[in-house]
Amino acid sequence: MPSWLIFLLVLSVLVLIHELGHFIASRLLGIKVEEFAFGLPFTKPLLSLRRGETQYSVYPLLFGGFVRLYGEESEIEVDKSRSFWSRGRKQRMAVIVAGVVMNIALALVSFVVLYSVVGVPLSKTDKVTVIAVEDQSPADVAGLAVNDRVIAVEDKAVADGAEFSRLMRSWAGIKVNLTVERGLGTPLLEGIAERGTKRETIVVTPRLNPPEGQGPLGVRIADFPYLQMRECSLVNGQCVVAAARQGVITTANWVGRVVEGLRSIGQNLLAGKAPEGVAGPIGIYQLTDVVSQGGFLPILELTAVLSVNLAVFNVLPIPALDGGRLLFIWLEFFRRKRLPAELEQKINSWGMIALIGLLALISLQDVFRLGWISQLLDIIR
Repeated sequence: MPSWLIFLLVLSVLVLIHELGHFIASRLLGIKVEEFAFGLPFTKPLLSLRRGETQYSVYPLLFGGFVRLYGEESEIEVDKSRSFWSRGRKQRMAVIVAGVVMNIALALVSFVVLYSVVGVPLSKTDKVTVIAVEDQSPADVAGLAVNDRVIAVEDKAVADGAEFSRLMRSWAGIKVNLTVERGLGTPLLEGIAERGTKRETIVVTPRLNPPEGQGPLGVRIADFPYLQMRECSLVNGQCVVAAARQGVITTANWVGRVVEGLRSIGQNLLAGKAPEGVAGPIGIYQLTDVVSQGGFLPILELTAVLSVNLAVFNVLPIPALDGGRLLFIWLEFFRRKRLPAELEQKINSWGMIALIGLLALISLQDVFRLGWISQLLDIIR
């Protein structure tokens, strides 16, 4: 499947799940839903279908979605009992929070399914991993292959790539036994989940005078993190419980990471620095392209992580976001009355414009980071 289609599907799932939370909460509370939409309504919808009292729409600008509720932005006298505006603070807060809850639930379910298939992580260890082998080099002749993990040299454990390189130089011209680990693995964001591994012994003679840039063995290595897993199955009750427990832990950990990341971004902005570690649609597309090469399970994990990001970002007290709408309700609580509907609508509109501008700036930063501008200039020249 093309990367752009995977990216679009992941984005669609995240947005639709979030808006589905608002939709379900509204229907359960008897609030009329006028429109359920995927995309932002700056143009006419590409597709529009009415079922009952609700219009279902798809707009060209796909980076978002919304649920338009009856009486959401102003007080209405006709059929007042079904309007959002007329409801108490608790019901309005429940509708707003429902989207965030659904994103957290999506992340949790995704992590549980992931661990039920690949296994529950027990520990994480960095291992010396072969990432390239030169043709006709000692490593190539001995049978060392890409993705092999060198565990030990002459039965002595290897701590990292630097120690392995030093040992190979010291054994130059002498046959040496390498303990190598091989087997399947699933690339995840936390590391490579090991499955069905086996160990072999490879005899190799490092070169005394290797070609420039190749080293004694003729390999390139890197220290990769590997996850040691407890094998699992969806038909095993204890396994499912362990996977669910780990899913809760991982979801909570990612919530903490996102919060810490947002705090760091805020500190950078206050200090007048460009925020680091921020990615817009272009950056997320690039990440999706890399992750999708590992198959469905890494995509499932990425979906869970992005869902946590969307949930946390949405509770920020920024107008047009769920957190901004919650802020208005809290202000209503302390003021003992609501803000004028026109003022609340204007503030949300300004917030939406600011968010779109920020999205454009982040996307432009992604373009420069990926070097697309310089590539385009090279083509023009």
